[in-house]
Amino acid sequence: MITVSAPGKVHLIGEHAVVYGEPAIIAAIGKRTFVTLEKSPSFVYKDGRFDEATEFSLEEAFEKAGEAKKLWQECFEKKDFSQLFAFVKKDYYGNYRKAAVGLLAKKFGIDHGLKIHIHSEIPAGSGLGSSASLAVALTKGLAEFAGKRLSLEEIYNTAFELEHFIHGTPSGGDHSPPCYGGLIWFQRSQPRNIIKSLKQEIPYQLENFVLVYTKEPEKNTGELVQAVRNLPEDYRNPRIKEIGLMTEEMKGALIRKDFFKVKELMNKTQRILAELGVSVPEIDEIHEAVKAIGGAAKLSGAGGGGVMICYHEDNEKLNETIRSLGYEPLETDLGVEGVRVE
Repeated sequence: MITVSAPGKVHLIGEHAVVYGEPAIIAAIGKRTFVTLEKSPSFVYKDGRFDEATEFSLEEAFEKAGEAKKLWQECFEKKDFSQLFAFVKKDYYGNYRKAAVGLLAKKFGIDHGLKIHIHSEIPAGSGLGSSASLAVALTKGLAEFAGKRLSLEEIYNTAFELEHFIHGTPSGGDHSPPCYGGLIWFQRSQPRNIIKSLKQEIPYQLENFVLVYTKEPEKNTGELVQAVRNLPEDYRNPRIKEIGLMTEEMKGALIRKDFFKVKELMNKTQRILAELGVSVPEIDEIHEAVKAIGGAAKLSGAGGGGVMICYHEDNEKLNETIRSLGYEPLETDLGVEGVRVE
């Protein structure tokens, strides 16, 4: 039996601007997905977040992996992934489970069944990278079980293949923190995105950060990105550029451990994201309340609800403020270790 875990992720700064080629800083968070594997006659896949276990044969896993790859190619050519998304979500993501296991079993030469048990501390659909964390942990777990010692880059590239089944054309940003850990400098670029670990420059974990789940967004990430894209260029572009410059400043502030500057940059970024139309009253309320006690708070990810990231030197004061508004704070360190064998 073997257990592997990988952390979730949170955008510290740079969301939305990253779509336009500006940098973002993404952090591995102290909430993890655990994958436990043991040999079995068939494959039995159980995710603690869902009631149903999925049982299937190796042949069925290979078949679903082939179907998913073929469907991805067809959807890519049509520039419409709705058919792929419907396929992977079927039967509580049963097809995704089979396709993911099939792809990994083929890659690593696994010729027998496995009991696969998933336990995740990361709420699904929270914007904290639950699917990316799972893809990285599954990849590492099945590789270890097959006696393969993959480099982090190999784990990253393989997990990226799995993420294509869930997200169509993922950026690669979400599963870099679960893989490498720490803080990640991410920038879209051609022919390859820039993904750089900041461990050498910022070797410490960031403490006193709190995550708050506000509400389920009414619009998905794609719709929110499109809403920003629809803004007049002369209104949108200077704000996008400003977020990019503040991401550069944030890196410098973290290197210097200047958390007064970190707070200033978080609050400024939230103001600009609100101007871009991706904030909501719940986020604005928390932002103003945390700012009033000398802290910082901003949305993280696409916005429209979802997760906020908050910071104050006095964790107790911060938690009290958040609870007074009817929300439950989730305390976590940022910049934690990436994928590992437990």
